[in-house]
Amino acid sequence: MHTFKDMVDKYWRSAGLEDMECLAEKIDWFAEEVRKTNPELVEKFLMKIDLLLNPHFTKESAEHAVSKMVNKDGTRGEHWTYEQTSDVLKDQGYECNEADWYYVLNMIYSDYYKAGRSTDTYVELAHDFLTDFDAPECKAKKYFWGMHE
Repeated sequence: MHTFKDMVDKYWRSAGLEDMECLAEKIDWFAEEVRKTNPELVEKFLMKIDLLLNPHFTKESAEHAVSKMVNKDGTRGEHWTYEQTSDVLKDQGYECNEADWYYVLNMIYSDYYKAGRSTDTYVELAHDFLTDFDAPECKAKKYFWGMHE
C-alpha cells in the first residue's frame, strides 16, 4: 500500500479544484472518525495544518492555545481577553498581528508572573518578544509549536 504522501504527490499534479475539494472532504471525514477515539491526535493534526496554512495565529487558534495555558499564578487560560489585548495593542500604537499579540501577552503573563508586577511590564516584555530583531518571522506561532509539538 502507498503512503498518503505518495498518493497526494501523484494526485496534486493532475488535480483540479473539484478534486482538491473532494480530497479535503475525505480528509475531514477521516479526521472526524479519528476524533471519536483520539480527539487529542486530531487537534494536534489540525493545529499543524493551521500552522502550515497560517503562519500567524488566527483569533481561533490563539484562543485555543491560550486556553491550554497553566499560569504561574495558579490560574489557567487567559489573563486578558482578546478584546482587552486588542485595546492595549491599539492604545500603544504597536503594529503586529492581533492574534499573535493576544497569545504572546497572555504567554508572558503565564510564564513570567510575579506578584506586584505591573501590566505595563508584561506589555513591554510581550512587545520585546514580538519585535526581537534577530527572531524569525511569525515568531509567536513558531514559539508555540516549539513548545507544544
